[in-house]
Amino acid sequence: MGLDTHRKKISALKRTSILKAARKNFLTNGYSRAGMAEIARDADVSTATLYKHFVSKEALFSAVVKESARGTGDYSGLMTPQDSAREVLYKLCRAYLSAQFDDDANALMRIVIGEVPGNPALADEMYEILGNRRNDTLMAVIDALVEQGKLRPHDSAFGVRLGAGMLKEVFIWPALFDADATLPEDSDERIYGVVDAYLAIFGPVTGN
Repeated sequence: MGLDTHRKKISALKRTSILKAARKNFLTNGYSRAGMAEIARDADVSTATLYKHFVSKEALFSAVVKESARGTGDYSGLMTPQDSAREVLYKLCRAYLSAQFDDDANALMRIVIGEVPGNPALADEMYEILGNRRNDTLMAVIDALVEQGKLRPHDSAFGVRLGAGMLKEVFIWPALFDADATLPEDSDERIYGVVDAYLAIFGPVTGN
């Protein structure tokens, strides 16, 4: 039992090292020029060990994207009972943008955009990870706000797509054309502009 636990711990450490090396390699060289042998070398593992954990470069890139998106999986902890809808929506927007700018999601998206002509499956995978899965967790928060009467009843799937679309228009699409882009100094003002636009459509009839 002790030996089995030790082996699992070593395997987990190697996987973490591979992901770290792969992330750096992909961000530096892009997808096409990233080499599995170089990633294995930087991770201080054999190529055989790398392929034992990840059967292909595409699988490894997918794992890097999932690791980047890991912190975006649960938004429920952002909401407290005393928060207004405006406060909750602001927190959601901040968490969403943090994943994009602080966790290299924008940089990974730029890599995928460059690879779409030759490998469209990469785009499908990233859309599933950073789009559909994240939207599902955002919808749960919106539905909770509706149940509390802080938002009027509406299709939360449509609402999330609309809200995310506004954030992308204001913050994310411009950043995809500038590798050095950061959140602007007036981010709060712009976020509240998005939040207030959302509330103008879906805010409660009475002031909750």
